[in-house]
Amino acid sequence: MTIQDYVARQTERMAEALAHFVATTPDDRLVWHPAMEGSAPTRSILEQISECVTVNRLYAAMLRGEAVAWPTGGWPDIHFANGQDAQEQLVTSARQLAEAIRTLEDAALNREFQHPRAQIRGENLILMGYRNMAYHAGQANFIQTLYGDAEFHVPPTWR
Repeated sequence: MTIQDYVARQTERMAEALAHFVATTPDDRLVWHPAMEGSAPTRSILEQISECVTVNRLYAAMLRGEAVAWPTGGWPDIHFANGQDAQEQLVTSARQLAEAIRTLEDAALNREFQHPRAQIRGENLILMGYRNMAYHAGQANFIQTLYGDAEFHVPPTWR
């Protein structure tokens, strides 16, 4: 197994785990913005999934060597038909990213890619989608606890 194969598979598994958190959240809570007095505005779970879908697609394009126009002024808001649509788009975007990772030549792991914030080596870029989804999986689980769901909904991909 190559490093690209391993990271690609883990990227797909993280998307499946995050999709599981969407599936275990009631529809009305998918769009809920927790009120946090004195803090920056919060984002709903679906808004966070929208970011993940966008990021996965952008990183896939970067890895394929395509010109990428990064959004300015915040992430575009993908309007999902429902939670199932969000799950499907998330998993599909992760599969697209995984395919770009799998087909990446070894030499590209040492190459510098232009990210809006900095130059990023390929070895780090292939992990960016995974890391972003892992962060938002934790955020989704935290939102679940904020509305009173005390159960940790262990994703099947984590066993």
